[in-house]
Amino acid sequence: MARPASSAKRGELKLDLTPLIDAVFQLLIFFMVTTAFVEASQLKIELPATEHHAPLQKEKKLKIMISADGKFEVSGHLAPLGEVANWLSREKSQTGSTSLIIIADANTPHGFVVDAMEVATEVGVEKIDIETKEEKGQ
Repeated sequence: MARPASSAKRGELKLDLTPLIDAVFQLLIFFMVTTAFVEASQLKIELPATEHHAPLQKEKKLKIMISADGKFEVSGHLAPLGEVANWLSREKSQTGSTSLIIIADANTPHGFVVDAMEVATEVGVEKIDIETKEEKGQ
């Protein structure tokens, strides 16, 4: 005797994937929102240490990185000293910022930092900060 068609269908399981897709989508959004992005840099900088420092206020600032061998980087672009003024003025006009952070390697000769400060003041930068790292064990 043949089974009725309805009993053959009772054995099949149907899996609804909609809640699973919704959960994966929500996890994707959560991870995208909470991810911290790191600025890529072409120069490797070892910051000098300091004992006494004042934390910087959070505002949009221009940045110049100077390596130990005197290479300059402005906004992720390597630039010789002669082109630093052009890059800084371009960034200053785009961001509207008149503050600059100089990120120089601990072994950078003092003259390169002074050159960067002079170029920055020529471009119209009003405030210059030098980034350091805090001494451990204080």
